[in-house]
Amino acid sequence: MKIPWIYPALVAGTISLAAPLSHGDGRVDQDEAQALVEQGEMLSLEQLLALHRERFRGELLDLELEHKGGRLIYEVEVLGEDGRVREFELDARSGELIKESFDD
Repeated sequence: MKIPWIYPALVAGTISLAAPLSHGDGRVDQDEAQALVEQGEMLSLEQLLALHRERFRGELLDLELEHKGGRLIYEVEVLGEDGRVREFELDARSGELIKESFDD
């Protein structure tokens, strides 16, 4: 099912689109993420999607929030309108694009 870029933001608000994640492997659970958003320590999913609306056109396949190298990182996987799967790493505090790659 194709979803427009804004759909997850409307449904999720912050990062509630992602399934609850376990601690211990760097992943951030929903409660921690919500607290970080409320404290202004990171962007909400809605804010992140608004910043990167053109990049995220297509179907959202996967979304994770992790601690990596001292940073909070959103990992986003999107099936683009061109049929290619793109993986993005974005800084959760600033929204800065860290890495974009194509899944072969």
